[in-house]
Amino acid sequence: MKYRLSSFLLLALATVCSVNAAEIEPVHYAYANYLGSGIYRTTGQNASLISMPFSYELGHKNKTTYELRLPVSVGFFNFDLSDIPDLEFPDEVGTVTFTPGIAFNYQYNQDWQIQSYVDLGYGRNLTTDKGVTVFSTGVSALYQFDIKKYDSIWASRIYIARYDGNGYEAKDSYAAIQIGIDTGLPVQYQILGYKFQPRVFAMVFWYFSELDFVVPRVNSFDEEDNVTLTNSLEFGVTLKFETKIGYSWAGIDRLGLSYRYSKNFSAVRLLFSFPI
Repeated sequence: MKYRLSSFLLLALATVCSVNAAEIEPVHYAYANYLGSGIYRTTGQNASLISMPFSYELGHKNKTTYELRLPVSVGFFNFDLSDIPDLEFPDEVGTVTFTPGIAFNYQYNQDWQIQSYVDLGYGRNLTTDKGVTVFSTGVSALYQFDIKKYDSIWASRIYIARYDGNGYEAKDSYAAIQIGIDTGLPVQYQILGYKFQPRVFAMVFWYFSELDFVVPRVNSFDEEDNVTLTNSLEFGVTLKFETKIGYSWAGIDRLGLSYRYSKNFSAVRLLFSFPI
């Protein structure tokens, strides 16, 4: 299972909203690799993001596995759900984020696994030609158990992240707790030669400090335009494949869809890995 932070969806909104990015410099795309792919909405603004959780196993020693994390994300301007039925896909990349890191997964016993990671990377707004340095680290505990015929995973995570502008004044940081459960149905299907298991999940986030960002506006940064979060809820379904689709370092082991909700904020998210 790969560790994927997904709690700070709203922070990427400022980078991919349909405004003149040259007039207002949003920098919250810095957290793009921790959001997951999806289309996000807040106070009438839409954003789109594609995030691919590439990783490569470096090796293992005793109960510890070492991985090289290579996540890449791109954000798009002027694209929302209404464009999908018409096959109107974005033709311009607005932001790119690459945050390589190292992950350490320790199998404490058959049921418990401890995961930790350290990332240091870079994000850039291609419209304004400005970039930020990104740092993040976290630790998790995952517990596997069965409820009758339903195999389940309980995940608890705590993490922090920050970014700093390169050559200009821009910085922010956050810390949060994430808890969730992922349960597999006692059935298995096959499509195009790939066997998969349907799974459902739910998770909740609590933020140590209230998340606050300004939705991009060309004319003002009024306080009423701010969107803040102290918690959020997400639930969805995934298809867990028996074998990874694609390359070992660039393939996907799940495919799913989820919905996240909080005050003034909602998101439909595409999933390519363990969702919690």
